[in-house]
Amino acid sequence: MVRLISSFAAIAALAITPAAMAKDELTKASANMAAEPVKLVEFDGEWAVLKTASRLRIWRTHIAYTLTVNENGDVTGCAIDDDFRRAYVKQKMCSVLLKHHTFEPARDAADMPVAANYSARLSFQEMRDSL
Repeated sequence: MVRLISSFAAIAALAITPAAMAKDELTKASANMAAEPVKLVEFDGEWAVLKTASRLRIWRTHIAYTLTVNENGDVTGCAIDDDFRRAYVKQKMCSVLLKHHTFEPARDAADMPVAANYSARLSFQEMRDSL
C-alpha cells in the first residue's frame, strides 16, 4: 500500500513540474511584450468551473489555462494547458473561463493598451473552500 502511494506521488510530481515551468515561460513571454501586463479585475466563475468540471468528469487537482486579452480588455482566446482525451472538454472549460473573467488590458511602454496573454492555474480545492 505504501509503495502504491509513493508511486502516485512520484507520478504526480513528474506531471505537475512541466506545467509549472510552462506557466513561468508564458508569463515571462507575456511580460516582455507589454510594459504593464494584463490585470485581472474579476473572476466570478468558481461555481461554474466546478459544476462544468464535475459534469465533464475532470478528476484533477487543478486546471491551467492561458487567455488572450485584446487591447479593449476583452477575452478573445483560450487555451487549456492540460491535455484531455477529448477536445470537447477543452472547449467547454474555455467557454466557462471566457464568460467569467474581466480584465484591464496590458499597456506598452507608451502607456497604450495592447493585446497580451494572461496565464493562471485554478485549484479545485481552493475554489470549493471559497464557496
